[in-house]
Amino acid sequence: MLRLLLFLFIFLLALPPGQPANAFNLGTERFRISGFGTLGVTSAGKKDYGIKKEHTHDAQFGDVSVLTDSVFGLQLDLNILKNLDATIQAVAEDRIRQDFNNIVDWAYLSYKLTPNSVIRAGRMGIDLFMLSEYRNVGYAYLWTHPVVEFYKPVSLSHYEGFDFRYSRRISPGYFEFKVFGGQTGSDINVGSGELNLRMRPFVGFNTSLEDNDWKLRFTYTTTDTAFIKSPTDSLVNALNQVPQTIWPQAAVLYDQLKGINTQTHYFSAGFSYDKHNWVVQSEFALIASRWIGVDMTNGYLSAGRRIGPVTFYTVGSYAKSGSHPRIDQNQHFPADLEGLATATQNLLNALHIDQNTVSVGLRWDFHPKAALKAQWDHTWTRKHGGGLLELKKPLDHDITLNTFSLNLNFVF
Repeated sequence: MLRLLLFLFIFLLALPPGQPANAFNLGTERFRISGFGTLGVTSAGKKDYGIKKEHTHDAQFGDVSVLTDSVFGLQLDLNILKNLDATIQAVAEDRIRQDFNNIVDWAYLSYKLTPNSVIRAGRMGIDLFMLSEYRNVGYAYLWTHPVVEFYKPVSLSHYEGFDFRYSRRISPGYFEFKVFGGQTGSDINVGSGELNLRMRPFVGFNTSLEDNDWKLRFTYTTTDTAFIKSPTDSLVNALNQVPQTIWPQAAVLYDQLKGINTQTHYFSAGFSYDKHNWVVQSEFALIASRWIGVDMTNGYLSAGRRIGPVTFYTVGSYAKSGSHPRIDQNQHFPADLEGLATATQNLLNALHIDQNTVSVGLRWDFHPKAALKAQWDHTWTRKHGGGLLELKKPLDHDITLNTFSLNLNFVF
């Protein structure tokens, strides 16, 4: 894949200056092909504590990888009728599961009902973030990668369903409202195995207001975990078999760990500003759920300054679980339950998230269709707060981790 990306990048730089940076002219206004790519080199993690920027990726344990940030995508847009369009987007990147279903990220039809309203149906991108429409397009955002503490907990790239969007210009700026519904899911690497999630119904809305140099956005989504297959299923199910009279807390812990048939609510707010060579963006979210694996708050603040073709930036981010259940220390366990109690506490500790990162970096726009980026992330993870890491042993003390990223992003 890297050889293909390098060939495409050299080819794109060779295009004549008049060629658009985001599409090939194929001789018809009804068909358009565009694409994007990233060539990345990343050093991250430590021997026993692995870093991965998405749950769907493999972790890095102090090694150097060219797969972590590297990605290539193609998008086809077809105008079928006057108000009817079709879009297909395929994305090739490092995943724990490679198949046609995962490679096709978008495949939908859109119909323009009125000049101000559009309805779409099919497979579409998860629209929860400021970067929702271009999360895989490194050229479209400032950093080498989306902020881990904010974007990694929701490692969902698409859903199958519909959305309806209404937009119009009002006195403060351009107003947009979208409602959506369908189903989604993900296959996640959790270190000890593969976690398979399917969530339905997946429904919500978002609204935004923007002008030339600023944007405000609010999102609400709710979903129910309809299917879950996890390496910890046997442990969690064992909790459900413990009699209340022997261990009353077991039923509560089972409810917090089972995930299945658990409703989750997602609230987020975002802001961006780009004027006078200053670039600022921030997002904060609350994920409310009885399932402690996803119950958390997180957010980030990014600020950058342009000096000619180079933008220097810094980012501060955090993620913290809503609670950290612990086994009742006053509980006396029969010998046959001591192992289950210990394993349960280890799982509770492994799921807990308490982490923040400070990043500094630069972006050099050396070509109209390409940018070079470099970034250093310094991460603090608290004792038993490594839920965003891949752990080879329990995290029984505070640690710090460093990630170095060098990326070449391009579009065509």
